[in-house]
Amino acid sequence: MKIDFKKILEAYRIKISPTIEQKDLALKRLEICKGCEFLKGSVEDHLCRCGACGCFIHGKIFTNMGDECPKGKWSEVDKGHFKTKVKNTLI
Repeated sequence: MKIDFKKILEAYRIKISPTIEQKDLALKRLEICKGCEFLKGSVEDHLCRCGACGCFIHGKIFTNMGDECPKGKWSEVDKGHFKTKVKNTLI
């Protein structure tokens, strides 16, 4: 598994001074993580981790990339925050 240090540092930069929208998205993601079977530890503990990817939850929820949950659980809440390109095909 490749570690993307640039993405990690950007998430923690956002965590330090998030916009209202970034904070709202992070809280929605955290709610999903609270009920996830892959959560290692308690979300009240800021060292809790994702058992699927190994990331610290309280940093990962601030990532500025859409659908970064390795199990796809953030897809619904991320939809309104990230624009995705739709490819038109003949099929």
